[in-house]
Amino acid sequence: MTYISRKFCAAVAAAALVFPQGALCAFADSAEEQTISAVESYANGDADDVVTSDDESTTDGESTAEEDFAKGDVNNDGKINITDATLVAAHIKSKKMLSVNGQKAADVSENGIINIADLSSLLAHIKGIRAMNWLELLETVDESSIVPATTKFTKLDNIISLRGDVTVNWTAVEGADGYDIVITGENKTEKRQTRYNKLTIDELKWADDDIISVKVMPFTYYNTASKRGVKSFSDGYECKLRVKPANVTGLKAVSERNYVKLTWKAAADADVYNVYYKVDGKEHYYGQYSERSLKIKVSPEKDYEFRVLAVNTFGKSYENADKSPKVKVHTLPYYAKAAAVLDKVGWDLQKAFNWCVMPYSYYINGEWLPRDGSPGMEWYADKGFDAHEGNCYVMAACFCEMAKMLGFDAHQISSCTLSRGTSIDHSWVEINNFGGSGKTYIFDPDFQCENKKGQSGFKITYGDKGTWKYDINGTVKRVIMS
Repeated sequence: MTYISRKFCAAVAAAALVFPQGALCAFADSAEEQTISAVESYANGDADDVVTSDDESTTDGESTAEEDFAKGDVNNDGKINITDATLVAAHIKSKKMLSVNGQKAADVSENGIINIADLSSLLAHIKGIRAMNWLELLETVDESSIVPATTKFTKLDNIISLRGDVTVNWTAVEGADGYDIVITGENKTEKRQTRYNKLTIDELKWADDDIISVKVMPFTYYNTASKRGVKSFSDGYECKLRVKPANVTGLKAVSERNYVKLTWKAAADADVYNVYYKVDGKEHYYGQYSERSLKIKVSPEKDYEFRVLAVNTFGKSYENADKSPKVKVHTLPYYAKAAAVLDKVGWDLQKAFNWCVMPYSYYINGEWLPRDGSPGMEWYADKGFDAHEGNCYVMAACFCEMAKMLGFDAHQISSCTLSRGTSIDHSWVEINNFGGSGKTYIFDPDFQCENKKGQSGFKITYGDKGTWKYDINGTVKRVIMS
């Protein structure tokens, strides 16, 4: 009875050590390589765990039987199986030597040397891939009919994919015993061989190459008068693997001053990025950039949509990512005089407010300043930025423009304050959802200007102790000027 120990089974499953592919038989597929790997694992130290039939001799250089063993049946148990392959591997590694008859049976190629080629042939036979006497079964042809190399290639469709495992398929060639494959990148070449009309290539191994060339060369084995097992090639196939970039992620657009700041994360295998913007229903190409942060000048108070497409360039050709993410943004208003003041005092809401607490004046350059809001916010603001003095409407207008440019949802209010049954025209600024709080706060530079107790008019709420009684319900009037 013959069996294999648990330790050896674990070695077969693990397949941790694989012999070099070039030393294996012509048709070593992945499953066969795993078996060879396990056999080598055994040969490196597990030979004593294999139990063979009782009549087998394991004495070095001796045989207990006069007759020769059958080819491949190195333990003479009447079966050719993985136990024989394991014993041959142990012999090759000089871990456990075969008997004389066992060595004859292990010399599958009959060249007087027991090596990897013999082990490979034995495994191919065990797996049903190829009989050990395959060379004897080959057709014999004239040497002049042997084609030494493939010279004509049919182009397959190029494969465009993200970097990773890519399978190349081609039409099987009738009568072909296998296919030699040459994979070529910019700086290296790899040779493969397969029995099947497809091959999986791991592009991760070719991380520096964006274009990988693949050539498939079908062959058939023949015998000639002088040689056995000669490859004769037929017309083959070729294609290119082109790596496309991953999609852009993390696209963000922030409106600032008179531009939008656009940022995104790097996309794998992208060399450059195409940037597009859409405004007023029409898309425009903005440009191609290698950096991932742009400041794009825009029109104020417009709805924009931006998208960024990752591109992998190959000289004059290129591949685009599958998708380009989009992001929408409503641009901020732009007021040149407000921007000039912010540049001086700093782009900060508190500093802007402090600047707007200016000397109170009913006139600017002899011109009366209406207290009803009729000229509009920008008229009042321009007066205030030029003179740095004015009434409540001027102060509120200047602050409202700067708050808007800082990205706040600010609105100038034209209303009045109520006191002892009378009303006085007044203007202030409301900022909605201040700091993301969901609340509306009042910003009243004139209140702070006129307040004798030094109470702040920055970020107050209606009804705060010591503040004015604002006509928030529009009992007399309430107009949102901006």
